[in-house]
Amino acid sequence: MCEAQSVGESAVRRRALITGASSGIGESFAGWYAAQGYDVVLVARDHSQLERVAANARAGGAQAEVIVADLSVKQGVESVGAQCGSVDVLVANAGVTHAAKIGTTERDTLDGLAYLMSAGVVRLCEIVVPRMIDHGGGDVIIVSSIAAFTPMRKAGPYAAAKAHVTSYARSLAMEVRGKGVRVVAVCSGYVRTDLHRRAGLEHLSRKVPAWMWLTSDDVIRSSQRALARRKPVVVPGVVYRLVLPFLSSSLAQSVWRRLTRR
Repeated sequence: MCEAQSVGESAVRRRALITGASSGIGESFAGWYAAQGYDVVLVARDHSQLERVAANARAGGAQAEVIVADLSVKQGVESVGAQCGSVDVLVANAGVTHAAKIGTTERDTLDGLAYLMSAGVVRLCEIVVPRMIDHGGGDVIIVSSIAAFTPMRKAGPYAAAKAHVTSYARSLAMEVRGKGVRVVAVCSGYVRTDLHRRAGLEHLSRKVPAWMWLTSDDVIRSSQRALARRKPVVVPGVVYRLVLPFLSSSLAQSVWRRLTRR
């Protein structure tokens, strides 16, 4: 995190840029950073939902800016980069979940998914992080997934996107370590948000055991501990950390398919 401001700049508040901020994990990050004394810059496609989250942040004394953008296309990411200015924190959270048989997803959908959760994240970091370095430091939190470490039947594009940004986070952390910037990819398992319902996977909330679910607060706490320890990758939840070495095994994959079958 950036150091305290010098005399004469003490009134300058730190700013957090949060993508996918209209609901779920992104909304929780917005509330958390606002409560910590940050002003927030909120990005998503849904203007009305962004204004709702912004109103909550303002009620707590934070300034909240809203940027409506589609981060699944290059123009959306460039627009955010041009409008957000210098920030102390970037939470790259925008994403979707996707499951479909090979060959059944339209090309534009696959291209958008890949840009939203991998190439677009890299591009946004390439815009924002140099500004952090110029201003003495900052934090980058990339919300990834445990899918980065294991094959996922019918969700190869999703797993590949998460593997890409997790690998990027490791490399970025190494590059900026001595420049005041901390980086972490948060690779969570199932998190209780509206994401699965919007993707038509609501059955997961009924079939996946309660002990496998995390909350947005779990993700936030893990990210903050990892930043403090300068860990470039973190897996929230003791259960997920224990089973991680075995997720690619045929037994684990078989159990997972039975749990997630419609």
